[in-house]
Amino acid sequence: MAEEVKDSEELEDKTSEEENEEGKKFDLAYVRELREEAKKYRTEKAKLKADNTKTLAELKKIEDAKLSDSEKDKKKIAELEKGLLDIQSEYKEKGIDNLILTAASDKNFADIEIVKLLAKKELVGEEDPDTKTIEKVIEKIAKDKPYLVSNIEVNKADPGNFSKSDQGGKSTDEMMSEFLHGE
Repeated sequence: MAEEVKDSEELEDKTSEEENEEGKKFDLAYVRELREEAKKYRTEKAKLKADNTKTLAELKKIEDAKLSDSEKDKKKIAELEKGLLDIQSEYKEKGIDNLILTAASDKNFADIEIVKLLAKKELVGEEDPDTKTIEKVIEKIAKDKPYLVSNIEVNKADPGNFSKSDQGGKSTDEMMSEFLHGE
């Protein structure tokens, strides 16, 4: 029983200390000291980061200096070949994207981006897909997933919201003259 009373007194002391810390105001000098300390740590970290970057650059220079001219050339060739392969694969991807979009644009799909992703998924195994292969894939997507095809028909012959009204063969100058003179 004495232990229970002792534990409850310790618990009350802890809760009163926590309440005091929450509402406690700190001395201005103490706060400034903490801010200065934090500033010191930030500046030291930035300095160490700059030193690390500088050291890594020096290490790279030393490693490059150790390589012979032929090794330097081989390294440069390998870097350039990697860059060339990246560019070629990007070019190939863009070409495939264009073929997909061209084939899918006539099918009246509601979301062309989804169709493009589905077509790319279907074409993963293909080495160099041609127009016929892509058209077959687009047809398959339209057949298998009819909910991707929009019900609204697009009239390609319609000039849009601003269709030309019948002007009786008048030129622009003649119409402007009529407008200005109120005819």
